Amino acid sequence: MSDENPTTPAPSDDNLVSLAPMLGLDALGAAERDSVARRRAKASDTDRAAFDRDVRLTREAMASVSSTTSAAPPPELRDRLLHLIRTEPQDDAPSHRPAGLSAVTPSHEAGAADPSRQTGAPADLSRWSSRSGAPAEGRVETTPRNRRILYLAAAAIVAVAIGAVGWVVGANLSSDNEPQQTTAQQVFDAKDIRTSSGSVATGRATVAYSESADAGVLVMNDVPPPKSGTVYQMWLVGPEGATSAGTMTDKDVAPSTTAVIPHIGNAKSLAFTVEPPGGSTTPTSSFVAELPLS
Repeated sequence: MSDENPTTPAPSDDNLVSLAPMLGLDALGAAERDSVARRRAKASDTDRAAFDRDVRLTREAMASVSSTTSAAPPPELRDRLLHLIRTEPQDDAPSHRPAGLSAVTPSHEAGAADPSRQTGAPADLSRWSSRSGAPAEGRVETTPRNRRILYLAAAAIVAVAIGAVGWVVGANLSSDNEPQQTTAQQVFDAKDIRTSSGSVATGRATVAYSESADAGVLVMNDVPPPKSGTVYQMWLVGPEGATSAGTMTDKDVAPSTTAVIPHIGNAKSLAFTVEPPGGSTTPTSSFVAELPLS
């Protein structure tokens, strides 16, 4: 009989993973980075892999911004991110949530095997219909807190340079970026900023929105482009029905896609459908994803 004792698994450190976006943003001081490095070295293989993945994803989002603008993130970005992280509810908190702050549960983690994801081919979103119980919908929240923080970070990164890399839904591209940048800044500076996240096919979408700014900033990561001959159409869904918030062709959808959505009004959700080229006046199919706005 061996005298060796089984190796004790390293304890889970979910808070370590939640710091990954901050490291990816280079928003930690030297002492903080050293502390994170020590915690990473002691973390379990699972937490370490999740941490490394989220750092990589955040840096990729930063790189996509840097490739189109040389503007440095403003000093207040770190404070804003810290505020968003502090106000995000813990996973073990009571089930009630602040009004308008919602998240839905993905069935597949980022990077899960999927033929369209692995080959880069357009995805058939019809099989992800949120109204048939597929991954894009589900009000029971089990999404880890670190995943919400990651996408909050991505949204904040994009908002910094949205005038350079974003596009206003429903409007033509313009050489004058200031209105887009101002709208994004208004959303992220608003005291009533809220977020809503959910899965879209094999990717993830997060909208940060503000009633006082009457606008939202949408960030989609790893959402595959629409199939040939179709477009994604977004809808602001309110008491009076669904109003088009613009369309996305396969050329509009990149690994990291951003959009400013103005005039959200009294919309209760932001929904997505697959429509014919040019879009439709009303939804012609079930929503493939729906992000609550209230």
